[in-house]
Amino acid sequence: MKNVLFTTTALAALAIGGVASAQGISLFGDARLGLGYNINNDGSANGEEDLRAISRVRFGVNMTGETDSGITFGATIRADNARGGQGDDTNGMSAGNVFVSGSWGTLTYGDTNAADEQWVGDIPGNLSLTGLGDLQETFFISNGGSFGDDTANNFAANPTARPTVRYDFDIAGFGISLSSNRDLTDVVVGAGYQADFGGGSFGIGVGYNNYKSFRQTVGTGLSVCEDGAGGLTTTCNAGDDVFTIAGADSTQEVPEGEQWSAAVTGDWENFGLGVVWTQADSKSNDFVEGAKFGTIGVGGTFGWDAFTVGAYYVNIYEGSERLEGYDGKSAYGLTAAYDLGGGAQVAGGVARTFGRDELFQGGSLIQTDQDADTVADFGIKMAF
Repeated sequence: MKNVLFTTTALAALAIGGVASAQGISLFGDARLGLGYNINNDGSANGEEDLRAISRVRFGVNMTGETDSGITFGATIRADNARGGQGDDTNGMSAGNVFVSGSWGTLTYGDTNAADEQWVGDIPGNLSLTGLGDLQETFFISNGGSFGDDTANNFAANPTARPTVRYDFDIAGFGISLSSNRDLTDVVVGAGYQADFGGGSFGIGVGYNNYKSFRQTVGTGLSVCEDGAGGLTTTCNAGDDVFTIAGADSTQEVPEGEQWSAAVTGDWENFGLGVVWTQADSKSNDFVEGAKFGTIGVGGTFGWDAFTVGAYYVNIYEGSERLEGYDGKSAYGLTAAYDLGGGAQVAGGVARTFGRDELFQGGSLIQTDQDADTVADFGIKMAF
């Protein structure tokens, strides 16, 4: 990514207070334009099976400095997330990150990876224009959301995950990270090893998250059906026509539990490959049944000249209790990119999203069904 340095005059014009040097502040940005099929502007599926124009522009700032004793410090934030970087009295910082680093390691606060995600990461193979809902992203409870929606009715959406506090230390290819959530109640550990060998590289990573119970938003509406007497009821049966009343948000508790994760990655000449596994177990308590959620995914890339192609496949091999509707569901995609040089590339892809089955508990419908969608995009990506 090409960085554009501010001069001292430009800093003054932007009303950035204090004394700053050109080496300490730099801009970064990205943009895209193109076409999308069956997706919103952010790449998530909309189920409308239409073709539409899509575009986006973002920019941000990197800030770095160094003390007299050699400790480095800095912060990064995008302009569209500036309000989240300030943080509020209750939730704290929800965007951007701040760090200090020395021979003792690096300490990072804010919208940053937890320790498990830092070393396990996501499945490779998604080169599409918009991300197409980022279906290849690993479902980390420590991340704050998954399935492309931070408030989705799914096990992996923890609204207390940000800001994250993480410590990293590495030496000779080995590394370890420790982190916690906003309330400092979760214990997250990640570790790994990375090494180069003749013409390629190899890496392994493992993660563990011992999380406390949290509450998540359940959809954005209340599911009801006709009661046979001209009214509506939340007690629905299989085969009933289900309606959603907008604005009737509700929350549900996810009991405490554990999540394990692991990844193996490798690159050799023009090939790249990665396999990622996760298993989360939420314990039952006096009020809520626990649930299990397990995933396995594989992805890879192959490049020649200016072309690169990528593919990925993700399977939810286990979903129980409130997550039974996702059990056995899969998502996959095929993507490609052509490097135009100068930070621009033509990119596109096609993918099949996760579907889910309707779910009944205690005679009540707690989750409506959702068909898997085919989504696609094509256009030009730009990095500045």
